[in-house]
Amino acid sequence: MAVRRRSTQKRTTRRKTARKSAPRRKAGKKTARKKASRKKATRKKAARKKAPRKKTTRKKATRRKAARKKTTRRKTARKKTVRKKASRKKTSRKKTSRKAARKKTTRKKTARKKATRRKATRKKITKKTPRKKAAPKKSASRKTAKKKAPASRERAASRAAARREPSPAAPPSTKAAPARPTPAAAASTMVAAAATPKAPPGAIAGATPERVGVVTHYFDHVHAGIVKLEDAALRTGETLHFRGHTTDFYQRIEHIELDHQSVQSAQPGQEVGVQVSQRVREHDEVFRVC
Repeated sequence: MAVRRRSTQKRTTRRKTARKSAPRRKAGKKTARKKASRKKATRKKAARKKAPRKKTTRKKATRRKAARKKTTRRKTARKKTVRKKASRKKTSRKKTSRKAARKKTTRKKTARKKATRRKATRKKITKKTPRKKAAPKKSASRKTAKKKAPASRERAASRAAARREPSPAAPPSTKAAPARPTPAAAASTMVAAAATPKAPPGAIAGATPERVGVVTHYFDHVHAGIVKLEDAALRTGETLHFRGHTTDFYQRIEHIELDHQSVQSAQPGQEVGVQVSQRVREHDEVFRVC
């Protein structure tokens, strides 16, 4: 146990001594660095003293000239900006003054036009509306009133006599009036008209239809329909009857296209483009009217 205590005591003493000597070492390093820096400084001074001095007056003069030029340039640039702003303000003022003058002139013109129109309307009103006659004074004598009364009575009597006279008879017309049909004849004509079917354009009602094919597509911007020929051929100049749920019209074919080329005739099994006057829908049947 005694040996161990001595070893521990030695360790503690070593640590204490190391702690005490650490700051001394640091201080020694700092002093060494300071001494080295001082030596370098002294060497540099000695080298400067030995080397010949260069003239720096010219460089300083050139630097001063360059600085002066920069300052002058800045001043001139500022003066130019100030002048530009002033010129812009002047031009803007001139423009505003011109606009104000134009507005004044337009106002004066409009005022003159309005005044002339008012004068013209007043003149028209004075010309159109005649002046009313002055009413007879109440202080008129009774004799004048008695004289005027019989003249007004005579005028009224003449007007009444003219109304009572019969108007001259109109001369008899040479043309005889058309005889009106009896109600029975009119009914018979109506029944006959209803019994007879309406003929489509070109007088095709009595013709026998022949199935040609079916509509597969319709191009609205060109007003053309594509017909797939199934049962018969097709030629230009023939009339077709398009029938469907909402389509029912006749069309004379004047132009046929097959693969973007005009053709005079087409055979069954081919799809042909035909120009149509009305809208055509898919699955509409197409018949030829002979």
